Amino acid sequence: MGVHSFQLAEAVADIYGDLRLGTVLRRLLWHTARLTDSAAGSVSLIDAGAGRYTKAAEFGAFCRLGDSFPLDEGATGRAFGSRRPVVIPEYGQLRSGHLVAADRVRRGSAAAVPIWWRGEVVAVSVTFAPAFSVRAVDDLETLTQASAAAIVRTAGRGRPGPPPAAPVPFTARELGVLELMRQGLTYREIASRLGLSPKTVEKHVGAVMRKTGTRNRTAAVVTALESGWLMGCSPHTAIG
Repeated sequence: MGVHSFQLAEAVADIYGDLRLGTVLRRLLWHTARLTDSAAGSVSLIDAGAGRYTKAAEFGAFCRLGDSFPLDEGATGRAFGSRRPVVIPEYGQLRSGHLVAADRVRRGSAAAVPIWWRGEVVAVSVTFAPAFSVRAVDDLETLTQASAAAIVRTAGRGRPGPPPAAPVPFTARELGVLELMRQGLTYREIASRLGLSPKTVEKHVGAVMRKTGTRNRTAAVVTALESGWLMGCSPHTAIG
């Protein structure tokens, strides 16, 4: 898929739209496939204390979903050990890989991308495609890392602490705009939904980014989610 047809903000908003682990991982895999035109993929959750990882989601290939493996095995083990994205030119040549011999994606390459949270690798996304450019790997890392908070929150490990004691920093109108930003709506769509002018919406978005200390919409949404300011919010309750 061409880079111009993939919108990171919309993908991240969709991933955070339903904070249940299975849904988060399936949506991450779906957007990964859209981004790279990949044939298959999987996500594994890391248990560094036990020295193992578990296949938690997959598409397009049978990666032994639900099974657990030592952290030195497979593409996931490569990425965990390297602490950075790893491209394997031909997956079939990887010793201790977990795809069945007849699986067609074994003949192509694989990109394994670690997902970080507070200095630790908490998951690894593996994507199978004929080839990966440097730009494609960079885009994969951006998408997967933007999903880290959703994975940690729904996996029940290393959860962020409770919301800060200080009140939510947004006005009711800003919360309404922020929720629609989370859904991936454009300025014009938000304006139509709330009965505002696009210029007014732009001012509210600017206020949200200023209060979250961020420079783009995606980062503002992720910061609000991580801080507990957006959980359970909807345009109706926010504007109420």
